[in-house]
Amino acid sequence: GGGIATGYAHISSGGFYVGYGQWVGAGQLIAATGNTGNSFGCHLHFEVYVNGRTTNPEPFMADRGIWL
Repeated sequence: GGGIATGYAHISSGGFYVGYGQWVGAGQLIAATGNTGNSFGCHLHFEVYVNGRTTNPEPFMADRGIWL
């Protein structure tokens, strides 16, 4: 909402815990980390979009009291 969206990648096969458009809360498990696509080890790729443009997720989340 409010022009904010998130994106995730490298999730393990069948590892989704939430669905498209679902609201989630801080600390809620959303997916299992994987090693899919072009990656060099298990991890979860996290992106934040503000009005359709990517933004650095670390300060974005820190501004909301969540430290990565």
